[in-house]
This record gives sequence, C-alpha cells and structure tokens, in this order.
Amino acid sequence: MLTGTNQLLASELLETIHFFNKKGWSPATSTNYSVRSTKADEYIISRSGVDKSRFQLEDLILINSKAEILDPFNKPGIKSSAETEIHTYLFEKYPEINCVLHTHSVLGTVLSRHFEKDQKIIFEGFEIQKGLEGNFTHDLKTVLPIVSNSQQMPDILKNMEGHFTQKPTIHGFLIAGHGLYTWGRDIATAKRHIETFEFLFECFYTMRKI
Repeated sequence: MLTGTNQLLASELLETIHFFNKKGWSPATSTNYSVRSTKADEYIISRSGVDKSRFQLEDLILINSKAEILDPFNKPGIKSSAETEIHTYLFEKYPEINCVLHTHSVLGTVLSRHFEKDQKIIFEGFEIQKGLEGNFTHDLKTVLPIVSNSQQMPDILKNMEGHFTQKPTIHGFLIAGHGLYTWGRDIATAKRHIETFEFLFECFYTMRKI
C-alpha cells in the first residue's frame, strides 16, 4: 500500500486518469501512466488490464528502474504495462521529469497513421502552444515526432533516439496507429501537455476539413 507523499502522488495521478477516460482518451483498458515516487529510482505506475473508468488507487503499483514490481504489489496476476520500458527509459533519460503519461485518442491515432511517412507533425502559430513547458509565444514551430509501432519496446526507443537529442527539446511523441506519450516535471505539467497536444490535434484536423 502506498503511504504518505506517495499516496498523495497516486491520488493526483488517479484524478488525471479518470479525467482522460472521461475525455475518451483511454478506451478498452488501454493507456498507461506513471509518476516518480519519493525515491528517484522507483515509480508509481498503472497496472495492466484495468478499465480506466473503474481505476482505483489499488490499481497503481510500485516498480523500480528495472521495471520489477516491488513488495507488497508483486502478487499473482499483477503486472505493469508491456510499455513500462518506455516509462523507465524516459525517467532515466530526463532526470528532471517526474511524470509520464500515455493516451489513445482517436485523432492522435488517426493523425499518427496519416503522417507516419513524414515522421512528424509540425504545429505553428497556435496560442495553445504556450501550454508546452518553456514556450512563451505562439510564434514558433512545435515538432511532434512519429515513430512506427512495434510490440518490442526497444525498437520504439531506438527509433526515437535522434528525436530525444534534437533542439528545441521535444515534449512528446506519437507511436503510429497507437497513441501519444508526453512527460513533465510534475503530474500537472504532463497533464497540460496532453491537453495541449489534443487541442492541437483538433485544430490540425479541423483546418484540413475546412
């Protein structure tokens, strides 16, 4: 059982999970979410296979940097997402971040397939871009990389290697036909990044319909 500050972090993460579910961004038990615990190399993460509309605090478990489920959560039938390796990689890659969120919206999924050959979507001129950490004006280009899907997480991470080092710093990426990953210095920031990108997806799609 999570206690103290970890319980508070889990409660905030749970609120975010329910918010995303009500938006329709986590269908059919999909998506996964994590937050760095009070120990830098341990993470609170959503367990696999649970309907996010029914997600509870006990569905958030504790893992270490090797993705091993820690006591007392390591019980039969309890497992973290198959994509846990992406979470642990991002926490190690960016020591300053404390939350990683992954959603499956319809628009994000469709756009990721449509622009897969371009390997990115570029947004520019939208005021909402200031919702991304470090952006102070609409007058800039925001690049959201797209990588091909795979059931092997090392393949996805290998395809992302060049994007992680690009400047300006990226705030997330799409897996083609799959979903969106974002991160932030805390849960609120990562949540804001999800909302920002989802708004941009809506704008991008609507402009091409007009």
